[in-house]
Amino acid sequence: MSHQVTEFLNWDLLRLAWEDLPRETKAFLCSYIRDVKSDDLESHVKHIANAGWDRVPYPCFGMLSFVDFDLSKSPVYDEIISNLTASSVMLDLGCGLGQEIRRLVYDGAPAENIVGLDKDERFIELGFDLFRDMATLDSTFLVDDFFKPSPKLAQLASQIRVINSGYFLHLWDWGGQVSVAKCMIGYLSLQEGDLITGVQFGREDAGLWKVPTLDYAIFLHNPASFASMWHQIGEETGTRWLVWSRSDREGTHEKLAAKGFRLRWYVRYEGRQSQPVPGENFSGNQADQERCKSIQLRENFRNE
Repeated sequence: MSHQVTEFLNWDLLRLAWEDLPRETKAFLCSYIRDVKSDDLESHVKHIANAGWDRVPYPCFGMLSFVDFDLSKSPVYDEIISNLTASSVMLDLGCGLGQEIRRLVYDGAPAENIVGLDKDERFIELGFDLFRDMATLDSTFLVDDFFKPSPKLAQLASQIRVINSGYFLHLWDWGGQVSVAKCMIGYLSLQEGDLITGVQFGREDAGLWKVPTLDYAIFLHNPASFASMWHQIGEETGTRWLVWSRSDREGTHEKLAAKGFRLRWYVRYEGRQSQPVPGENFSGNQADQERCKSIQLRENFRNE
């Protein structure tokens, strides 16, 4: 199926994207970003969007979805805040501008128990430019490679009980998503109840889709294909997962792909099952390692 390439980032489209933002989102931004006047807020957010687009032309910058605060709409959001309050550690994977971290802290989560991870330091800097909280936010931000972690990141592995993957997982094809999911499992404490949450572009007819603004294809899931993928992941890692997903048709996702929607999901660790397939482990088999090499090349492309 062919998809028309859209030139997202122009001021008219940004104006429309701003108008489409929920009133609650604008109220949060106005409340959190205290040194930007309400009349200047739209221009402030647009300039951050342009700076992000100049770095990497992700659709989230053209649609202003980087201030959509998707995690707050998850059915396990309150549970995550409770877990963080009880000293659990959350990893915000591919945190980008760290918008979900700010919303969690605003809603009562202890900032010191949240770690933001992104390979691109510029996105983290843009987050501080957007939210103006460099001197006040106590969360940890790591510029690190998720697939080749530094000792500092690796030390967190046994402490992490929640991973928010945002739109990170959907950046790959099926095989890549399986490999990334296995890497995420390897970071969890693997205590019963551990959570991984995320959001993806979805489509009624699951399959590969060429990203209009980037030079590769990703796999768009429907709820059935997403559950099937996690069944495969569980079989190959000897783990059991409760899988929940929902297709939300609000927003701009239908404009990106025919029959498109936002797939909101979480998976909950329920324990171990029978032994993994011989030769497999949480780090992946040889095929997974090859996919991780492909993923690394894609990360390099992202940072060019």
